[in-house]
Amino acid sequence: MAAINEYTIDKKYHDALIEWQRKNFPDIGLLEKYWDVYFPNDPAWRLTAKLSEVKADLINQGKYQGVKKYATAREMKGSMLYQALRIIKAQCSTELGSIQQHMDTVNTCYTDKAKFSVLRIMAEEFRHAYQMFWVLSHDPSWSTTGSSRIAENTLDELLSMNTGSHVLDAFNIPFTDSLDNVTFACFIDRVGRFQLTMQEEFAYAPMAASMRPMLKEEAFHLKTGWEVLKEICEMAAVGEGPWTLADIQKKINLWYPRALEMFGSEEGGESNLEFSFKTMSNKEAIGGYIKEIEWLLNSLNAAILQRRHPELSKEQVRLMAKETAILRLPSTRFLRFRSGEAIHESTFDVDGNRISPFEYINYLNRVLPEKLCSTEYFRSYTDRIRQALPTMTAA
Repeated sequence: MAAINEYTIDKKYHDALIEWQRKNFPDIGLLEKYWDVYFPNDPAWRLTAKLSEVKADLINQGKYQGVKKYATAREMKGSMLYQALRIIKAQCSTELGSIQQHMDTVNTCYTDKAKFSVLRIMAEEFRHAYQMFWVLSHDPSWSTTGSSRIAENTLDELLSMNTGSHVLDAFNIPFTDSLDNVTFACFIDRVGRFQLTMQEEFAYAPMAASMRPMLKEEAFHLKTGWEVLKEICEMAAVGEGPWTLADIQKKINLWYPRALEMFGSEEGGESNLEFSFKTMSNKEAIGGYIKEIEWLLNSLNAAILQRRHPELSKEQVRLMAKETAILRLPSTRFLRFRSGEAIHESTFDVDGNRISPFEYINYLNRVLPEKLCSTEYFRSYTDRIRQALPTMTAA
């Protein structure tokens, strides 16, 4: 990997983020104390902005192809600048939002190793938020573009957000047990990896230079999600552990639709290509993500079957897993909040069949995690369905 340079942000922003951390992530000191116990081969975590060399000096696609990547915000004009700001803001919101979600249940992780792995994920997400504030605050030209105090205003807005008010819906769902920590890392952080990879070619050079260090850390998040979820599935396969396969399926039913919606509409993303903020359209990225998740589910099913049938070879188990879908992905039409259809017309089951909105809420109570269905988040969603149907009887 290319050399990494490290920087700190302005003291007033640094102090504000530290104050947020003390309130929302008080266990970071515990992670630092035991880092060498659980991660002896990895450099200790530090709160800095990390920059690598950009993959290419020139913009390689879109409207400004062949132009040198922009070193300052003032070089981006009109809607390009404000779209860049929206992307940076959304990226930062996801980092802070995920910490708040993880914090609710990290102390219920079923092993110390899982707990400290989640704490490391949280610390690295905090560093990623710090990185985004470096992107905004190191460049004074953000405030000479017609909007003054961009970094300060953005910081104030983001640090005031809580679960329920973040930019993307996946970061507004409350975790109800530590299976959420793991499934989230497996499904949602995988979307993050896609987004960071696409943004390696970002036309604004400071953003592009931020991606490789973030991707290196994101790899640990995916590895943790996969390994711990696989271990949980293997235990559940023989009736061991704190969760059943039915519990795991309900978590997949929740997080997979939220992951898909993080990419935006399948018909969108063209302006990101035009401005060279990303390297794929939404449709292309969604297709790649689905293919990867299908492989992941097949591998989890193979692990379940191998635990149940240790006498079978890996090849036999692999073939059986393709024919015996123990865990399965819900339809891409299930539980989609941004489908473009009226909310009471977006009622599909996990197989993609339309359900009467009068039956839909009861159906969701059967296929989503039980604890989630008692949260304000779920009540708010189902209330919107009821309000769209004034004559609808309470479910």
